[in-house]
Amino acid sequence: MSRFIYKAKDGPEKTVEGELEAGSRSEVVARLDAMGYSPVWVREKNSAGDRTSLWGQRIGLREITVFTRQLASLTKSGVPILKALSTIADQTENKAFSRIVKDMESTIRDGSMLSEALSKYPALFPELYVNMVRSGESGGVLDTILIRLAESREKEEEVRRKVQSAVAYPILVVVVGVITVFVLLIFFLPRVASIFKDYGYDKLPLPTKMIIGLSDFFSESWYWLVLGIGLFLAVFKRIATLEKGRTMIDRMKLGVPLMGKFIKQSEIARFARTLALLIQSGISIERALGLSGSVLNNSILREEVEEIRKRTVNQGISVSAGLKKTKYFPPFVANMAAVGEEGGKLDESMMEIALFYENEVEQQSRLATSLLEPLLILIVGLVVGFIVAAMLLPIFELSTIVR
Repeated sequence: MSRFIYKAKDGPEKTVEGELEAGSRSEVVARLDAMGYSPVWVREKNSAGDRTSLWGQRIGLREITVFTRQLASLTKSGVPILKALSTIADQTENKAFSRIVKDMESTIRDGSMLSEALSKYPALFPELYVNMVRSGESGGVLDTILIRLAESREKEEEVRRKVQSAVAYPILVVVVGVITVFVLLIFFLPRVASIFKDYGYDKLPLPTKMIIGLSDFFSESWYWLVLGIGLFLAVFKRIATLEKGRTMIDRMKLGVPLMGKFIKQSEIARFARTLALLIQSGISIERALGLSGSVLNNSILREEVEEIRKRTVNQGISVSAGLKKTKYFPPFVANMAAVGEEGGKLDESMMEIALFYENEVEQQSRLATSLLEPLLILIVGLVVGFIVAAMLLPIFELSTIVR
């Protein structure tokens, strides 16, 4: 018996995912049919469709982007799709991904379309990616769609790299500072404090008493502290896996000063760029909204996009009107969407929104880095300096008495 993961439709709107233990893929499909679900895809867990291949090599997002760019360039140059995939497979250094590309080539050689071959690997090529390729195939503009996909992924990766580089140094400073303080308190200070035993604890300066007390606490109870932190992280991780817990955490993130604004702007940029890309590809606005919402990491914003989609379908209102009824999307987004709808250029308006918020995210990350770096260094320096000064004060007093 093997474990299979699946994605299926429960009615026209609801989508469910899960795992089943069965002897074969066909058995899983039959069981899903018996449960009243319509299977979208079924694959064996830890198969080549997962991000970790059978050979143990991880396939990263960057490799998918490079594959998209290479395939776009080759198809634009008039190279047949089978030859293009064969060329990419031979050039790919990651053996696991090369094997997947060859498998897609074999699938197309058997008579399937590229979108069908891509859909075999949903962990690598999400529904958004497959739908755009399918629309390019049906419209005879596959090379154009692939170029747009590659540009969109490259832009998203660029923003992600800038954000990661912006937070990397502050995190390093905090980690090094915390480790330094703990080493001083747990290992160094107890040895130095023994020098002051004959001096008398009551005669010690207040800063020294505070530091010695803190050092004694950490020395005697550090394992309880580690246990408490580990327990907190375990509970937090467990809560984050639950739907209600994840929703609560995502709502809290949006409410945190500065960080909430940063998250919201980056998510809006991703939503707007994806929606523009889908509209340009000729995908219906209902489907485009559904796919655009699925790329968002924050469940609160995903729910708002889903509400917009339902209003456009059930109530027949425009996208801009739906955006105006939301809580977290700024009026700027709704107004830009309204301008685009009036001129029949919603995709261009969405792209302008994406560019605006991507620039905002970049500027804020740069500003945060320039302010946080000296501030964190100053804080760490003050804490370490206070500890050192607290331990030197009694020595200075002793030297005065000796004189």
